[in-house]
Order: sequence, then C-alpha cells, then structure tokens
Amino acid sequence: MTFDTLGNKENPAVLLIHGMISSAKDCEPFGKVLADKYYVIMPTLDGHGHDGTDLLTVDKEAEKIIQYLNDCRITSLEMIQGSSMGAEIALEVKRQADLNHIKTGVCFFDGGPFFWFTPWFRAIMRARFRKLVKVFDTDNPDKAMEDLRNNQFLQFVAKDKLEQYSGLIRSMASERRHFSDKTVKNLVNICYKCALPDFSNIEQKRFVFFFSKEEPARDSKKRLQKAYPFAEYKDIDGYAHCGFQSVEPVKYAQMLMEQIQKHHQ
Repeated sequence: MTFDTLGNKENPAVLLIHGMISSAKDCEPFGKVLADKYYVIMPTLDGHGHDGTDLLTVDKEAEKIIQYLNDCRITSLEMIQGSSMGAEIALEVKRQADLNHIKTGVCFFDGGPFFWFTPWFRAIMRARFRKLVKVFDTDNPDKAMEDLRNNQFLQFVAKDKLEQYSGLIRSMASERRHFSDKTVKNLVNICYKCALPDFSNIEQKRFVFFFSKEEPARDSKKRLQKAYPFAEYKDIDGYAHCGFQSVEPVKYAQMLMEQIQKHHQ
C-alpha cells in the first residue's frame, strides 16, 4: 500500500479511499478541491499499484491505513470517504479508528456494494473480474480503452452511461498494471461478502450512504437500512455507479464539504 497526499498537513485531515481496479490518482480530481481547506490522504490499496503487493482482506487493508495515520500522528479525520469497494474498507477504517482513539467526523460511502452473496455467486464474479483485469495488463492503452468499453460487466455497471467513465477509463488504461488471482479473489470477497459491524445510534447519524438511483450497488440499500437505521441515505439521478464524482468532481467535492460543515452545526 502506498499513500499520496494533497494540501497542508496543518489543516484538518480527510481520507479518500478509491474503488476497485483504480488508484489514489483517481481521487485527485475532487481531492484537489478539498485540499484548499483540508489535508487530503489518498491510499492506493494493495494489489492496485506497482508496489508488488496483493490485495488483502478488508480488515488488513484498514489496519494498514490506521497504521499510517498513527505513524503520521494524525489523531482525527474530518471525513472518511470511500468509493465502490473503497466504501467497504472505509466502514472498517471507521471501526478500527474508534478502537485506536482516532476521532472521526462524517463517513461518506459512495456506491458501496454492501452485499453478502453465496460462494457460488462469488465464484461467478471472480471469473468475470479475472477477465476484466486482464485488460490492464498491456502496454497499449488504446487497446485497453477499447476492450474496457466492450467489457460486458462494465457495460452492466454503467448501463447507458458509459461515457461518464471516459476520464476514469483513460486514467486506468494509461499504465500497465497486473492484478493477481489473489487480488481478484479478495476484491470479490470485500465487495460481495461484506460484514456490517455494529455502531451506536450516534455514530450512525454521521454516516451518509450515497447511491446513483440506477446503479446495481443500490440493491444493498435495504440491508444497510436494517443495520444502520439512523444513517442518512442520499440518492442522485442521472449518473452511473460513482459517476457523479467522475463527471462533476468540483460539485462532488463541494457536496463532501457541505457534509463536513453539517456535522459541525
């Protein structure tokens, strides 16, 4: 795991956790806006960069983030934000932050697929993701772009809004990356075998679960509402999975800052 930062370390800190198959640099478009007021911390999860690691379990990934915060003597976070798979890791970071006496403000979960599916379903998803990640193992970014646009799973996630991913796809396809079978297996487990830890009613009121109305991950909303009835649930029209942050990074950052300010009222 590696870490990128933006902004002045003397400012209040926020943590941004990227989604599956992407990296810290894909948080930069909205992270740069946040950096005017906050110290922005952006990990690149294991198995997603060039450090030779494999993606681990959700608790091990969270442990590494907590260790980094402790090593940097960061004792509070104004916000923990996670996108897609990163939302599940963000939830575990919140749990471990409490145990490590790191104060946290708002937890913003964007498009997290908070599912618990059968081993049979997870086996199917592993096969689909193995096919998807092979697209990135090439020195030809143009071919990677074309293969991504034609990938059936990506088309399912994006539905009729694939163009919203143009910038993200170009970023992801711009460098050769290899995703190991271990990383793919753990990626699927994080997304589709997601435990929901207990939090107090007060802590739940600091949670925001954000979904695009048309995205498949929204189907986990009922499970979340049962576990966290005091959390806030926000839906948005007209965007694909995590599409708002990709298409409107400035407006997205402004929304995150509004959530932080709301917590201080």
